[in-house]
Amino acid sequence: MTFQFIHDIDDPRLDPYRSLKTAKLHRKDGLFIAEGDKVVERLLASDYEVVSVLVSEQRSAQYGRLSRSDLIMLVVKDKLASQLVGFKFHAGVMACGRRRPQPGLERLASGRLLVGCEQVDDPENLGSIVRLSAVFGVEGLILGPGCPDPFSRRVLRVSMGNGFRMHIRECRDLSADLSCLRSDFGFQLIATVAGENAEPLDAASRPDRAIILFGNEAHGLGPGLIQACDRRITIPMLSGADSLNVAVAAGIILYQFREAAARPLASQGDPSLPGEGSIST
Repeated sequence: MTFQFIHDIDDPRLDPYRSLKTAKLHRKDGLFIAEGDKVVERLLASDYEVVSVLVSEQRSAQYGRLSRSDLIMLVVKDKLASQLVGFKFHAGVMACGRRRPQPGLERLASGRLLVGCEQVDDPENLGSIVRLSAVFGVEGLILGPGCPDPFSRRVLRVSMGNGFRMHIRECRDLSADLSCLRSDFGFQLIATVAGENAEPLDAASRPDRAIILFGNEAHGLGPGLIQACDRRITIPMLSGADSLNVAVAAGIILYQFREAAARPLASQGDPSLPGEGSIST
């Protein structure tokens, strides 16, 4: 590890850590910023390239125990760090990583349980979905246009860096990619909806290969995408109850499908068995 002590806020080695609220600058340069102990720890444990680590002077001894010889550790005084990033540097550590090329559909298809998001536009909700996906065994995420940058500082912070250990694809045409995964790789598309015309979650079984789809916080999944799905599932709720936040709903549904993996699957095409086959509108 190479320690480099920084005394000048205009030092070019600090450039990736400026303007942290402008995520597009990092995307343009192929970089991302990880903030906080756990997120940085998971970045360092991943196979992503780490450009540098920025630590406050008070935290340098803690991170000085790292044994990676390829790391560049930038050490700054706390006051200078807060001036640099534009807010109090209370976490004491950040790291700059380099983005990787988007995973192809073949890479996503190596898993059995995927999550798709259509216009989930709140970074905190997306971060929570990434974290829940990692907890409940989801092997990849596919994000449609309108979703936040999964490697933005805010999403990474909420997800606790769990996105570093799964495949995440941002696609230009979500419907086309899902159609390909369905036709070419045998995935069943499962729409999450609110309403009576759907399988109740507690009766839903998990197919061998599934993509669970979550929609926009206010409007849910679009009607065209729902129509293209093989099944619809819903969380039964008391009459008059408010709908659940998409991240809360994702936690409940992904837990159910994780548990359902251990159950015998219903036979395809047998109407006497719950949870299999298409649901008509």
